[in-house]
This record gives sequence, C-alpha cells and structure tokens, in this order.
Amino acid sequence: MQVIRGINMRSLTVAGLVAGFMMFFVDRWFAGLFGLFGTFPGFNSATWMISHHVQAVIFAIPFAWRTIYDNLPGAGWMKGMLYGFLWWLIFPLLLGMLAGALGAAPLQRIQPGSLSALLTPAVLHVVYGFFIGVLYTPPEASESMTL
Repeated sequence: MQVIRGINMRSLTVAGLVAGFMMFFVDRWFAGLFGLFGTFPGFNSATWMISHHVQAVIFAIPFAWRTIYDNLPGAGWMKGMLYGFLWWLIFPLLLGMLAGALGAAPLQRIQPGSLSALLTPAVLHVVYGFFIGVLYTPPEASESMTL
C-alpha cells in the first residue's frame, strides 16, 4: 500500500497495542491519585476497549512516517514521548471538545479548566508515546537484525 510504505507495520501494530494498553493500565493503576486519572471506563465496556486499542494503533501511524520519525529528536523513547506530548496538545483542543460534545463518556468526566483536565491526559499521552517509541522498530533497523 502506498500509504504505509516505509513503515514496519508489524512493529507498529505491536507498539500501538502495547502503548494503548499501558495508557489504560496507568489510568486504572493511579485512579484517584491526587485527584487525577480514572477517566477510562475500564474492562466493563468491551466495545470501548476494542476501539481504544484500534485507535492506539491508528494514531501511532503518523509517528512511524519517516518524515516525522526522522525529524523528532533523540532516541526512540524520547521521540515517542515528544510525539505523545504533541498528541496531548492536539487532544484537548480538537478531539476532546468534539468527542466530549458528541457523548464520549471518559471525556465528559473531565472538567474543563481543572488540574485533572490538563495533567491526566498529558501523563497518559506521554506514557503512550514512550511505549510507542521504545517498541517501534523502523524498517531499516528491523531488516538488518538477524537471528
């Protein structure tokens, strides 16, 4: 496919799934800590869990594009954390307002202007980015590895 040329899709899929789960895990693990976290509905909603993990893979695709990946500074984990932070900047402005207005339950629990509305998504997106950055292997690196 033209759209995914130059992307190691196997590595990206694994990285996206793990990063999505770790984002969820950190939110559940620290739920209520300092009045933060606990925004995800949990395992009670199979539809939500599946859609969250599909989105975690889809939103990782731009990270793997050579133009973005090569221009982010640092090692893989730093590239990923910066990418996650950039998604956090986009998240409340575009996705949060739109999805919350359309009825996305986790986003309705976030009170605009609260500390939770700023810090919780920031930490979760940086965690997401960290795991994408650590686990994603660009095609050249994966092709040069021999077993």
